Amino acid sequence: MYRNKLILAALSSVLISGAAAGASFAAPGDGPRPHHAGMDRPGRDAFLEITYVRMLKEFDANKDGKVSKEEAASGLDKIFAAIDTNNDGSLTPGEIRQYRQTQLQAMRDQHQQDAGAEKDANAAPDTPDDESGRPSRDGHDGHRWMRHGGNIMHASMIMHRMDTDENGQISKQEAVAAFDKLFTGMDRNKDGVISIDDMPDRPLL
Repeated sequence: MYRNKLILAALSSVLISGAAAGASFAAPGDGPRPHHAGMDRPGRDAFLEITYVRMLKEFDANKDGKVSKEEAASGLDKIFAAIDTNNDGSLTPGEIRQYRQTQLQAMRDQHQQDAGAEKDANAAPDTPDDESGRPSRDGHDGHRWMRHGGNIMHASMIMHRMDTDENGQISKQEAVAAFDKLFTGMDRNKDGVISIDDMPDRPLL
C-alpha cells in the first residue's frame, strides 16, 4: 500500500511538473521557444533527463527500457484519478495543492524512516543540533515555508498553462493534451516511444 502511494507520488510529479512544462514544449519546426535569462539549454536538458528517468521507472510496464504512448497514457489515467478526489472529472487548484502536500509528506516520512534506519545501523551517539550549529535533517523550517509557498505558486502555474478554456479547472481532455505535448517534445527521434536515444547528448560532469 505504501509503495503504491510512493509510485503515485512519482507519477504525479511527472503529470504536474512535466505536463505543465510540456504545455510550453514546441515540436521541431514550430519555431523558437521563448526563454528567460539564465534558463538556457542545460536546464531544459536536465529537465528532460529527470522526467525520462521518472517515466521509465514508473511507466515502463514491460520493462523494455522504453516508454510507449500507451504506457504513458495508462500512467496518466492513474495519476488523474488519484488527484481527482471528488471524481468529477476535473482537477481544481485545491486538489492539486493537496495532492502535492501529500506527496511531500510521504517523501518526508520515507526520509525519516531511512534516516532512522541509517542511525540505528551506525549506532552513533545523538548530537543536539544546536551544539554543532547545523540544522536538523528533518528541521529545515525555512525550506518548509518555501515548499508551502511553492505549492501555491506551482498550482497557479499549472492552472495557467493547462487550463486552456480558463474555467478554473483542468479537465481530463486538457491534461491529456498537455501530456501529449510533453510526450511529443520528448520523443525527439519521432519513433513513437521515449527512450535513452531521445535524451540530449551532454558531458557527464
